[in-house]
Amino acid sequence: MERDAEVEQRYLKPEEFYKYRVAEWSGKLSRLKAKSRLLGWLRLFAFLTAAVVPFVFFEPLSVPFFIFLIFPAVVFILLIKFAGVVGERTEHASFLVELNTTELKVLEYDFEGLPSGDEFIDREHDFTFDLDIFGNGSLFQYLNRTSMYGGYSRLAGKLSGPLLSRKDIIRNQEMVGELSRKKEFRQELYVLGRMTGEDEKQTVGLKNISETDISFYKKRDSFLGYAFLVLSLALIVLCLVGSLPYKVLIWLFFAGLGITGIYFKQVTKVQRQLSQLGSVLSEYSKLFALVEKEEFTSGGLTELKARLKGDDKNVSVVIKQLGQLLNMLDQRLNMFLGPLFNGFLLWDINVMRSIKKWHEKNGHLIDDWFVVLREFDALNSLAGFRFNHPQFVFPVFSDSAFVMAKGLGHPLIPGKERVDNDFDISGEKKIVIITGANMAGKSTFLRTVGVNLLLAGTGAPVAASELVYSPMRLITSMRAVDSLYKHESYFFSELKRLKYIVDELKRGEKVFFILDEILKGTNSHDKTKGSIALTERLLKFGSSGIIATHDLELGRLADLHPGKIVNMCFEVEFDNGRLKFDYVLRDGITHSHNATYLMENMGLI
Repeated sequence: MERDAEVEQRYLKPEEFYKYRVAEWSGKLSRLKAKSRLLGWLRLFAFLTAAVVPFVFFEPLSVPFFIFLIFPAVVFILLIKFAGVVGERTEHASFLVELNTTELKVLEYDFEGLPSGDEFIDREHDFTFDLDIFGNGSLFQYLNRTSMYGGYSRLAGKLSGPLLSRKDIIRNQEMVGELSRKKEFRQELYVLGRMTGEDEKQTVGLKNISETDISFYKKRDSFLGYAFLVLSLALIVLCLVGSLPYKVLIWLFFAGLGITGIYFKQVTKVQRQLSQLGSVLSEYSKLFALVEKEEFTSGGLTELKARLKGDDKNVSVVIKQLGQLLNMLDQRLNMFLGPLFNGFLLWDINVMRSIKKWHEKNGHLIDDWFVVLREFDALNSLAGFRFNHPQFVFPVFSDSAFVMAKGLGHPLIPGKERVDNDFDISGEKKIVIITGANMAGKSTFLRTVGVNLLLAGTGAPVAASELVYSPMRLITSMRAVDSLYKHESYFFSELKRLKYIVDELKRGEKVFFILDEILKGTNSHDKTKGSIALTERLLKFGSSGIIATHDLELGRLADLHPGKIVNMCFEVEFDNGRLKFDYVLRDGITHSHNATYLMENMGLI
């Protein structure tokens, strides 16, 4: 029946699939919660039975007394363990319900409250600030479905630094495409990631595993640990059979504490660096096992999986072993067991022997294993975007066209509202000057081009029916901000940004630039003169890009540089005294003006 359900899910549309999963896992969650409540009552009954029945109904120390004391106590312990398993399954089901509910909301373009990536906002980045890649209502907030902090940062890195190599982009496209079809695998990857509870602090702890210094532990310490363990067991046996007095064990106990005390400072440092990672690593082990069991066909995913190599065991097994060793090390913190174990077994020394042996085999590999997990986590978000938008396409490459798109739209505008446009910079065409009235759609279109080029560079699909492009570095100047802290005016901030673009072009960088209203902070005469001079200089560098402007004089450059500079525009119509925007990109220079009308309509003039 479960197999039939999987086959049925495979052919569902995104919205139908998520609704199916919500219904399926909501039912399982309800049953698990009911089972958890039942186990709670059973534990209470077992506890009361053990605590009351033998003392009230039976003679103390009699056989029935011990039966009704021990048996319910054993049942109570087993119920606690079973409750732990049910609790884990309940958490698993709740995360699945949460994920699929979130996906349904996102399909309706409601992603308020999801992580926004505010911490990655960089006003001086080449494009992320201008294109609203991070922050509330951003592309990152829409795409992000990572479940671990490492994957969260990895996705931010992908959106901040798109690939420029065609080979790498095609590799990512194949990975995203294959993962998008593995719906159940992706959801399980998300849930198991959530169950690790990974945050920024935990990533530091994981990094400590490879960087922890265990050089203080020498081979002689290993021999000492073995020898003392044998001696301790021998003396305990001799004392039990009466060959030695029991006070020998007291001397042994203090001798053991004295020996471990020599290493106390170094072992404590290691324990603090790796504290509480033991139980966490068991959760990561499940994630590694999930990836190890999955079969992949794309080269990129196959290579990622191949990097999960331990000594002679699967990484999932090796990680679980380390978790068990760290749990054992944490036992030294137990006020009763810690001194007892160290006094008779040299616990610290013997556990450190096993940890060092593990570290020598795997310490240099573990960081890369977690890099692989985080890469899967980040790719999972891009694959989810692909699955949610089957109508979007993967770009193809061309040497003659930097951007040639059909049906290009902004991915964050719902399909019912989005106006898609064709756009072409190919051949000799280098710069497109876009004019248009206020609110006609110029800035939105600039962001549409920029965001889709970014998506293309991550290996994700783009919001278009067709996109042919040549990978090139993207730099924008759309949202200059003044700075009181740096004593910079708005105009000076804009000039610095433009100088940055020119300097990069001087260095021979291939750049696609997107400029919105050059030199807004100066008078109209200077603005026109400076804009024309800058545009012509950009053209001399042979770079490509888009310039949006209200300055119609800039449109005359197309006559001076025919074929290299072209004009396109957005128009506004007046319909019965109302402004009408169609957001359709047209050839030529705009003839529309609406500033005076808007000011009159708002009572400003």
